[in-house]
Amino acid sequence: MTKVLGILGTSNKFGITAQMLQAVLAGATSDGCDVEMICLADYPLEMNPSKEHNQILDQLHHKMLASECLIFATPTYWKDVSGLMKQFLDCMRSRMVRFGKKDGEMLPDLYAKKKYILLTNCYTKTLENCVTGVTDSTFIVMDRVCTTAGMELVGEAVTTNTFAMKELPDWKHAECVKLGKKIQISIEKRDFTVKRYIQLFFMLAFSTLITMGIQSLLENWLPITGFWGNYVTFVLIFFILLSIVLHYFSVKKHKRN
Repeated sequence: MTKVLGILGTSNKFGITAQMLQAVLAGATSDGCDVEMICLADYPLEMNPSKEHNQILDQLHHKMLASECLIFATPTYWKDVSGLMKQFLDCMRSRMVRFGKKDGEMLPDLYAKKKYILLTNCYTKTLENCVTGVTDSTFIVMDRVCTTAGMELVGEAVTTNTFAMKELPDWKHAECVKLGKKIQISIEKRDFTVKRYIQLFFMLAFSTLITMGIQSLLENWLPITGFWGNYVTFVLIFFILLSIVLHYFSVKKHKRN
């Protein structure tokens, strides 16, 4: 049976963050997964080398290792993860990755190939979040941790305009349940290599097409002639376009509504 662990990064066990997490877990349960939820506020998390604190971190570490999918849920404060979640991620760093012997580079280890889901919410209005990306930094912090550890993303969810909100809207609850149902499917589809190659192909094809179009327009105004002239302009335009596309897929594609 697939084991799923929900990690709640807030002390409010009945708030919107907790409701989002519980909805995802409900979706996973309906697909036959064995789910568990832990609240980080119940654990004294400190960067402390004492035996007592190491035992607490080891306990959390073992729960995570025993799970095939981890769900990280945190509210967005100051365009970032909650202090509780950040403290947890910092404390677990040495357990989630291994360090290169020469330069201390963080490398995937025990968590490689595990699945993960990211959840957050904010007071910001939906339109403002779409324009300014208030929740982007929250996702990026957690995503950086998980990808460095070699984990694979199942999906993300964000709830906006949560000031004074007491109950998760029905449509958002349904979205979170649906996200939970994706866990079992994603675990059965272990290899994402083909999907990534297809995405890369279309990125390159799109950038090449636009580059050739821009280059054709430039030839009407600029005296670009010869092999090297065309080559230099093509490389510059292609680089700029590809950078924009990659930035979109790595940063701007996060959920915002």
